[in-house]
Amino acid sequence: MVSGCLAKVVFSDARHNFLVHDLAAAALLLAAPVVFGLSGLNERMAAVPLEMLAPVIGTILMTPVFSPEQNESIYDVVKSKKISHTLVCCLRILLAAVLTAVLVGALAFYMRCSDSQVTARLFAGALGSALALGALGTFFAAVGDNVVIGYMVSISYLVMNLFLRKKLEPFDLFTFSDGGTAVDPWLYAAAVILILSALLWRRCRK
Repeated sequence: MVSGCLAKVVFSDARHNFLVHDLAAAALLLAAPVVFGLSGLNERMAAVPLEMLAPVIGTILMTPVFSPEQNESIYDVVKSKKISHTLVCCLRILLAAVLTAVLVGALAFYMRCSDSQVTARLFAGALGSALALGALGTFFAAVGDNVVIGYMVSISYLVMNLFLRKKLEPFDLFTFSDGGTAVDPWLYAAAVILILSALLWRRCRK
């Protein structure tokens, strides 16, 4: 009964508060073949569009997880419910992360079907970049209590990666594009730490 009620809350929450973000991420995915050449690429060349688009998808989907409660009156209503608000936020983040993995996986699969050398490690590396940048946006949106701040920080870090490249190691978002051959575990670690910190900050502050 509780799990069914929780599922209804999360589904309704996603449909009313995050549908626009989901559609924007899907639209970006559909635009990828138009913006980039995705066919017949070797692994390093295939990493360029994959590692460029994956972090943007992660940012779009993960940054706004706390946005409905920016309005204090809405937050007061949410807190009055029996279901833990922290639990709802955890499920939002999990749902956003899963959808990020699905969309990045769909892009990788399309490229693979287009004779590009998209390997499992390249997918894992791109997903790590997506989750790390998305988690960065989530954290700063929580600290600043404003989703715009989260987007600004994420975009700024993405731009830094375009210019500084390997100088940001081990948190370089373009590991394979820069000639790397292994998945960077620091990106996954950073994603987990930033998400947990965001949840803890929200819980303590609110």
